[in-house]
Amino acid sequence: MLNWGVIGLGRIAQRFCESLSHFDEACFYAGASHNPEKRQQFKELYHPEKLYDDYMKLLEDENVDIVYIALPHASHYKYALEAMKHHKAVLVEKPATLTSKEIRTLCEYSEKNHVFFMEAMKSRFIPMINQVHKEIEKGIIGDIVSIENHFQSIVPYDEHSYIYDPKQGGALYDTGIYNIATVLDFVKSPVVSISNDVKVEHGVDVHDSITLEFENGVKAFMEASLDGPVRKDMTITGTKGTITLDPFYRPTKAVISFNGESFTGEIPYDIDDFHTEIEACHEAIAYIKVESDRMSHQDSIDCIELMERIGETICRS
Repeated sequence: MLNWGVIGLGRIAQRFCESLSHFDEACFYAGASHNPEKRQQFKELYHPEKLYDDYMKLLEDENVDIVYIALPHASHYKYALEAMKHHKAVLVEKPATLTSKEIRTLCEYSEKNHVFFMEAMKSRFIPMINQVHKEIEKGIIGDIVSIENHFQSIVPYDEHSYIYDPKQGGALYDTGIYNIATVLDFVKSPVVSISNDVKVEHGVDVHDSITLEFENGVKAFMEASLDGPVRKDMTITGTKGTITLDPFYRPTKAVISFNGESFTGEIPYDIDDFHTEIEACHEAIAYIKVESDRMSHQDSIDCIELMERIGETICRS
């Protein structure tokens, strides 16, 4: 039995714990939050054995095997590193860190000390995404020519929200990491050109319209925003056809068009959109691995490095 500890008891942690409840080989053993109301809520909903008011107390609990970190972005690095130093396997929410230096440090520590570490990029584990890879490998749409994806939301300004914190906020850090990770999942080539039509408000990027050109000739257009309009689709265009996913980061359906015809394929989640990600952690730990094949350390490094390069196009002053 794997005992999970959860640091940060917000909405995403609630969905995570609900998914975790469907596993026989693991349990939600302990949670930590500075907020007493959240601790009480999780006590009533999920009945963990332990609830802590201090994150370090959870990490010092010898019965915790693996930690899920669901804190605001700027706290990921500190507590992921502390968790590994306390011999805990780690699943940390995306983006795993704010800088490439930080992600490299975490990956190097994981590998040197043989402790599992993974960024929680659930899109990599969605059954439909994996089926789309198989269809592309079969050549159903030919060679990929371009990818366009949109993760656009409406998030009203809140001076107390980390999403509007100049250090860790903005559309790129909030949801743009999904745009980036998904494009890099399908295009295995160096990025040679980046442009960004960016809108900055309240000291953060609220709308990014990013164009990438890859060494192999593929082009990508990515749009991430906090100011709408709401849109979360992706189209992969090949020499013979297209594949459209909506929402692209956790799809259950894909529309494939080729030879003048279109058809829709559907693959449901295994329980929910967190389940296969959690399952991948359990499998890696069972095989004494330090990383997942589908979201490897290098994958996280590539994502953060590209996000840094795009971030250089943003002037927040």
